[in-house]
Amino acid sequence: MKRELEITVSKGGFKKLRELNRKRNYLIKDAKLNLKIFIAKIKWDSHRKNAFDISKVKTVLLIRNEGTIGDIVVTTPLIKSLNNTGFDVDILVTHKSAIALKYNKHVRNIYEADDCNHQTFLKEYNHTVPVDTINALRNNAYDLVVDLCLFDIPVHRMKLYYDINAKCVAGFNKWNCINRYSLSIPFKNGKDHVTKAIAAMAEALDVDNYSRSPYDLDLPEKYVNDVKEYFNTLTGKKIVINYLTGSSERDFSQQQVSGIIRLINEHYPDVSLVIIDRYKQLDIPLPENAVFNPFNTLHHLMALIYSADVVISPDTSIVHIAAAWEKTLVSVYKNVTDNNDLWGPEYNNASQIIMNVRKLANAPELPERVVKELNTLYPPTNQLKTYPHQAHTA
Repeated sequence: MKRELEITVSKGGFKKLRELNRKRNYLIKDAKLNLKIFIAKIKWDSHRKNAFDISKVKTVLLIRNEGTIGDIVVTTPLIKSLNNTGFDVDILVTHKSAIALKYNKHVRNIYEADDCNHQTFLKEYNHTVPVDTINALRNNAYDLVVDLCLFDIPVHRMKLYYDINAKCVAGFNKWNCINRYSLSIPFKNGKDHVTKAIAAMAEALDVDNYSRSPYDLDLPEKYVNDVKEYFNTLTGKKIVINYLTGSSERDFSQQQVSGIIRLINEHYPDVSLVIIDRYKQLDIPLPENAVFNPFNTLHHLMALIYSADVVISPDTSIVHIAAAWEKTLVSVYKNVTDNNDLWGPEYNNASQIIMNVRKLANAPELPERVVKELNTLYPPTNQLKTYPHQAHTA
């Protein structure tokens, strides 16, 4: 993976003061969150810690209720390996992210929590799992619950584990004093890629033939054929451009999208550009070779990325979907220390541009940086390379 880092240095006499104030605010937030976790432990933790013994485990519940497609994508190799090793694998996700596992043949049951924002997920005492689902999870009496969240401890976990009567839980960087956690795996959150965390959990669970990559996306042939038929109506190589994320701070602006399109056409005369605009917000004039994605389903989007020659995107789940087939990728990230390494694309055919701005939309140089990276991956004098990766069909 190629990484380009743009650095800007704060100037002025208040730089040191701002840094100290930022550290103080972080410490106060951590102290408040830790107090809530401790209160939740007093109310809902078990009285003793059960020993972790993988030889006694047959049924596993994976907890992935963070609510993002990317979290599901990076978990798919673990799901596959657990099931191939002989475990019965269930998973708790959210309504929003459940669709990513619709065709996954390695999951026995998919349970859904209500969607929630980050504040509710991390800091509220109550979880968002419906009562009927809680009853089903409790009745399943899992041998092992695997908490894959890389945040320290979401406060609601204590009540969730109490409600489903979790006897043995494995997680990352958990407090030893919390008895629900029978196994805590150390992981340098923000220093290593997320796939290393998933691999560490796979090793602890003694699964067979675990591989950090590729991600295991089951993509039915119907969706691939729909996109292939559509691409046959377009000319030249296909470049897919996504400009939206789940956060306005990581979105491209409409002016930046216009600039990217213009510069690509200046360097690559024989391409078709497919714009992903899920909220139909883009209001700029498009050249004849630029079209909007005509499909509405997640699996059509996966097939679009699978079939594309190049993908351009800010930091969102599309980066990880592209990684499943190691597509040629130019990705753009804000400079967030705990995020850049953890959630980067992490494969050789990808470029990661890191911008030191509060909002990507505030970087007028972004289009030039994107197309410069594209030129580096594939010089304009050469044809864009197509990779013959095969989709998993269901």
